[in-house]
Amino acid sequence: MKKWLSIVSALLVLSLASNVSAVAAEKSVTTTSLTSYGADYLTKTDGSFWVWGGNRSVPTQIHDLNEVQAYFNSQYVMKKDLSVWQWRTSAYSETVKVTPVQELDNLVDMFIAGNRTIALKGDGTILSATIQYSDGLKTSDFTLVSGVDNVAAIGGYYESGFHKGWTRYILLKKDGTVSTTHDDFKSFDTIQNLTDIIQIKNNLALKKDGSVWSWPVLDYYKNPEAPINLSATRFNGISNIKSLKGNQNSLLAIDGASQLWFWGATITGYSDGTIYHEQSPILLKGIKNVVDAYIVERTIVALTGEGNVYQTSIGSETIPADSKFTLLETEVSNIKKGARHIIMQKKDGSLWGWGVNKEAQLGYGDYEFSHDAPVPVQKPISISLNGESISLSNGVITRNGQNFVPLRSLFEKLGATITYKENITAAKTIDKQIMITRTATDKPALAISINSVTGATLVNNKSVNLPTLPFIVNGSMYLPLRFISEQLGASVEWLPQEERIAITMQ
Repeated sequence: MKKWLSIVSALLVLSLASNVSAVAAEKSVTTTSLTSYGADYLTKTDGSFWVWGGNRSVPTQIHDLNEVQAYFNSQYVMKKDLSVWQWRTSAYSETVKVTPVQELDNLVDMFIAGNRTIALKGDGTILSATIQYSDGLKTSDFTLVSGVDNVAAIGGYYESGFHKGWTRYILLKKDGTVSTTHDDFKSFDTIQNLTDIIQIKNNLALKKDGSVWSWPVLDYYKNPEAPINLSATRFNGISNIKSLKGNQNSLLAIDGASQLWFWGATITGYSDGTIYHEQSPILLKGIKNVVDAYIVERTIVALTGEGNVYQTSIGSETIPADSKFTLLETEVSNIKKGARHIIMQKKDGSLWGWGVNKEAQLGYGDYEFSHDAPVPVQKPISISLNGESISLSNGVITRNGQNFVPLRSLFEKLGATITYKENITAAKTIDKQIMITRTATDKPALAISINSVTGATLVNNKSVNLPTLPFIVNGSMYLPLRFISEQLGASVEWLPQEERIAITMQ
């Protein structure tokens, strides 16, 4: 029982009914306040910074960060003044710690492989750090990498696979040449025959003239005497390429005619039986006017100039040139890719997610393993109490015309306390009761009891019907706050222009 009380006490979340319509509850409404977004974050015009994923099932504001301009690899943000800050959530609690990282000011890009992070600054220098843990928080100490400068882009790939290989780091220089390191930044070598390079991807380089060049993938585990110096040759079968996409195994390219090319691995089997089938470059004739494309799990996802997003599978031994693309979403402006999902911004400004969601990657408010159809990312709504912005462990969830909000930290300010108890029924099941009582002695006594299993609610031992039953997401309990707040004497106002719920308590 103590364990259950501790978990619920830490995760208790209450719901707040607002004036949002039922339609808005089912579909993501226009988000005009959005200034930027990624696969797991967004920023708003008021300078606020929001993230989702893991224990945050929906967009949740990180209160100690504002004026954020860019977000790098789940831990680092750069503000408009070009200062870089690391934010970390403790593994033992919901506590967020924000600290400045002065050596990373004017950060351009980050690349993470294993426990090493490579950072690129605007002046063309790079820094390296290994991930460490302290008090349940990830920490990284960055040091300047000597022997290389004027870097324009960073990348890398696993030379021999994920389990037995090592990471080959690739550095695109501002003069269009490409450097690499074979000894973990102790020395650097220039990859021969590469000039006028504008993009690097794995062991590929794209030239200004649209040609793609490649160099051998060396297995130093099987052949320690493999030559250190690398020499690139032109990659046959494709030309007039404008951008390279894809992952470690499967590649895409968009050419000057907005056509989509595929080569590399198709995939069959699962788990230990996964088989990769190599395929030469083919022009995918089933889609045209492509402006962006990604590999997501075993699917090609492509955005066209008309604003349509299409998908086709690479989960077979081969993918034919006439592979059929099916429509996934319309009215899309752009898309961003996560590790196993995508986030799409529609022309009305709203965000929608698709793909694997087991860690709440879609910001939808659930932990279903995946969603085959796009779902709306929950709208980033802030909370204030008597004008003071409130920090929440998890953001607002909108369901059935109501906003559900984690307001555990507000109860004392609202004049209430929370206790918990378990009752074993005659059927030998366990009912878990949440008890909300008013502490003010100058007001009438108030005791609200809510059964977290059935939703049965008592106010001063009298049964009442709740307009919306409690629900649980990832162990967190959500209760109807409008009803409770009115009982406590608080007033609630929805301010749509500010995307804010204002609670006033006298």
